[in-house]
Amino acid sequence: MRNLFIIAIISLIAVSCNKKHKYANVPKITFSKLSQNSVQAGSGTTLLITFLFEDGDGNIGFGTNNLFLKDSRDTQWLPYTIPDIPDKFNPDKGLAGVMQIDYEAAFLLLRSDSLHIESDTLTWDIYMKDEAGNVSNTITTSPLILTK
Repeated sequence: MRNLFIIAIISLIAVSCNKKHKYANVPKITFSKLSQNSVQAGSGTTLLITFLFEDGDGNIGFGTNNLFLKDSRDTQWLPYTIPDIPDKFNPDKGLAGVMQIDYEAAFLLLRSDSLHIESDTLTWDIYMKDEAGNVSNTITTSPLILTK
């Protein structure tokens, strides 16, 4: 049920190829930044989670659940879809670029226990899977502070 309420718009900001370097066929991701380090819980703010990616065979956007996020306060991995990548960006020497997840703070709530009434802190773990089933490394975002 939670998957229906948490909506992330995944967009490729930039896709580039590197003619001099052959990337591994297993995707690799590197955390870049969060758009802010604190936000009011349940607000209308959109957080931007940015990370770098590379994949040797360029098969990361194939129209099914292939990007996974987990809030550090939870145990459930939430699946998202990386959009199809146009063929013109799918070079034979690999694919690399920047990916951004738009995450609505409206779905980030304070926990109800007495320790988290005024504020809370979380990170996200993120990994991706390519069409061949290769699973990337898992990255962890910097901490995000939720306030009342």
